[in-house]
Amino acid sequence: MSRIAAILLATVAGWAGSVQAADMAPPPAPAPIPVPDVEIRLTPFFWASGLSGTLGARRNLPTVDVDVSFTDILRNLDFAAMVAGEYRNGRWGLLADLTYVAVSLDRSGDVVPRAPGYTGASLTSKTFTATATGFYRFYDSSSFTADLVAGGRIWSISTDLDLQLAGILPISAGSTHTWIDPVAGVRVHAVLGNGFGLSAYGDIGAGSSRLTWELRGTVDYAFNANWAMSVGYRHLAVDYRRGGFVYDTSFSGPIAGVSYRF
Repeated sequence: MSRIAAILLATVAGWAGSVQAADMAPPPAPAPIPVPDVEIRLTPFFWASGLSGTLGARRNLPTVDVDVSFTDILRNLDFAAMVAGEYRNGRWGLLADLTYVAVSLDRSGDVVPRAPGYTGASLTSKTFTATATGFYRFYDSSSFTADLVAGGRIWSISTDLDLQLAGILPISAGSTHTWIDPVAGVRVHAVLGNGFGLSAYGDIGAGSSRLTWELRGTVDYAFNANWAMSVGYRHLAVDYRRGGFVYDTSFSGPIAGVSYRF
C-alpha cells in the first residue's frame, strides 16, 4: 500500500512540475504584421515636343496649318510646366499627368492659312492637358507588370489667331475651349536587371473630341529604392471641332523625367 502511495505521489509531483514549467515557458512570438504594398511617386519631366496639325478660331475665317519643331517652340516659348504622379496600393492605383505650354508663333512658314488671299498668320496658343486614370494591375511578377487603365483627359485650349488678308488687312480672332474625353489603355513595365527597365503606355478615347490617343515608351534606370530616371519618346494627338473652332493637332518628341518614390 505504501508502495502504491509513493508511486501516486511521484506521478502527481511530476505532473505538477510539468505544469509549472509550461506556465514559465515564454509566450509564442506574435505573427508578423504584413507591410502594405503602397507606392507614391512624383515625376517632373521635360517633353521636347513639336506641334503639327490644323487650327481654326471661328467659322468665317480660314483654318491654318501649323508645323513647328521643338526648337522653334523653345525659341518662342512663353511658359511651360510638366509633372506626373502615381499612387498605388496593391493592385489598384491612380495616375495623373499634367502639361501646360504657352507659345507665340509668328515666323513665316510656321503658321500657314489654308485659303487664297491670306498672306500671313501668327498664333498665340496656351495648351493645358491633364490625364487622370485609375488602374488595375492584372499581371504582376518580379520581372514584368501590366496594368489596365481607364479615366479621362481634360483639354483646355486658348488660341489667338492673327491673319493678314492681301498683306494689308489684319484680321484677329480668339477663343477658349475646354473639354473632357474618356480614355482607356494599357501600361506595361519590364525589368532588365542592374537597375534598367523598359516601360510603355498607350491609351485611346473620344467623347467631346472625335478622337484622342497617346503612345509613350521609355528606358528607365533606378539609382536606388527612391530615385529613378527615364528617357524615351511620346506622341499625343487630338481632333476636336466645335462650331468654327478646330483643334486637330499632335504633339510628339523626346521625353525625359526624374522620379522620386516616397
